[in-house]
Amino acid sequence: MPFSACDQFENQTFQAACWNIPLEDTAFYGCTFRNCSFQDARFVNCRFEDCTFVLCNLSLAVIDATTFSGAVFEDCKLLGVNWSPAGGFFTARYKGCSMENNVFADLSLGEFSFSGCSLVNASFFNTRLTRAVFDDCDLAGCQFTDTDLSFADFKTARHYHINAQTNKLHQTVFSMPEAVSLLSNLDIVLDEEWR
Repeated sequence: MPFSACDQFENQTFQAACWNIPLEDTAFYGCTFRNCSFQDARFVNCRFEDCTFVLCNLSLAVIDATTFSGAVFEDCKLLGVNWSPAGGFFTARYKGCSMENNVFADLSLGEFSFSGCSLVNASFFNTRLTRAVFDDCDLAGCQFTDTDLSFADFKTARHYHINAQTNKLHQTVFSMPEAVSLLSNLDIVLDEEWR
């Protein structure tokens, strides 16, 4: 689908489109993308405001100075995406997405919502995740480093390993038995006979 520089689209639905070309200086407002493939696509200086992506493949997409504001991703394949170069606002909700090997570094993701997502081997570095919700998410191998997790909700998340000494945990919500993993970085011996 060819676009010219500075294209702008409002309230349109794009279905079953395959975009593996660079998108530059293009803005989408209130648009819906269904069954679209952006695999290996490159977004340069684009804007997605209040857009919804359903059953889309954005695996290995390159995001450069692109703004996502009020974006919703449902049942999308987002493998190996580095969200760090996104520019400006970045607010999104993810539901039922495969997000293995994603990178979120040096971002403010307060009040983000991840629901039913696989974030296996994802990386959060120097990221603000205050009040973020990880509902029914698989966080196996997920790395949290120098991350502010104040008031974040992990009560239904699983397989996480969070170092309480290198991340900010203030009123962060966890549940048993997964919360025991918070002790793994301490130089202690945990007696399992308490059961």
